[in-house]
Amino acid sequence: MVDSMEELGFQVVVIRPKRMSNLDKFAKVVNRCSVMAEAHGAGLTNEVFLPDGAVVVQVVPLALDWSASNYFSAPASEMRLNYLEYMIEPKESSLWQTCGENDSVITDPASEISKG
Repeated sequence: MVDSMEELGFQVVVIRPKRMSNLDKFAKVVNRCSVMAEAHGAGLTNEVFLPDGAVVVQVVPLALDWSASNYFSAPASEMRLNYLEYMIEPKESSLWQTCGENDSVITDPASEISKG
């Protein structure tokens, strides 16, 4: 994702947990961003620090449509952010290589999630 965004002309800031542990400093860095792109997960909660009108791009794994929508898309619109998502295709998932194309984790991921 970083390479692709840089090719498009974005100045990319990658923040890792150990790199920035001061919340005030972290919030100021995020607040200067016009776009935040991230794979689905708790890190997307940092959208609360984005300025009005910024763009949030969420990469959504297989069968996580509901949580992507309810935990990140809906709040983004309430915070006056522009929300985009990219739903990965089964062949793009690392599970495709790990489990194979005929495994139920690929063919029916929701049933696998319901199993816990």
